[in-house]
Amino acid sequence: MTQNIQVPKEIELLKQLVGEWSVGIAMKVKEDKYVSGCGDMSAVEIRDLGVNSEIDTHIEGYDDYFENDLWTFDQAAGKVHVFSITSEGDVHDHVGSWRDNSTIELCWRGTFEDQELEEKIEAKWLSKDQIEVKETHYSHGETTLTTDYVFKRKETNQANLAVSE
Repeated sequence: MTQNIQVPKEIELLKQLVGEWSVGIAMKVKEDKYVSGCGDMSAVEIRDLGVNSEIDTHIEGYDDYFENDLWTFDQAAGKVHVFSITSEGDVHDHVGSWRDNSTIELCWRGTFEDQELEEKIEAKWLSKDQIEVKETHYSHGETTLTTDYVFKRKETNQANLAVSE
């Protein structure tokens, strides 16, 4: 006997991440200093339960950075969770919600290097092929780091390009 399980709207919205992405990065490290970088992200659906994404980035002056994220929705609590594991050994559970059908807001609070830290993330889908993300770190109420990301979907099928030529 098979059951038709209704997939929550929040999971359907998360599925927009599925695919191959290139990413541009601008990190504000001081009041007047920015560093830039780039990377790639790959995201796959986990059966109607969420999305698993892997991002690999290269930022000038920093070690290469890798992160694996599990994106899902807790129906009982009505919250989106993004469980992150980083190449630096950090593990965070960012919790938040969809502000509307194109913007998700997430937050994590904890400690980093013996300091209280809060990360706020806002991801906005400008289209099905472009996402802008702003990640801001705070310590004791002061902004310590701001990073802007622009994700652009890569061509999903190079064979379609060859056929049309």
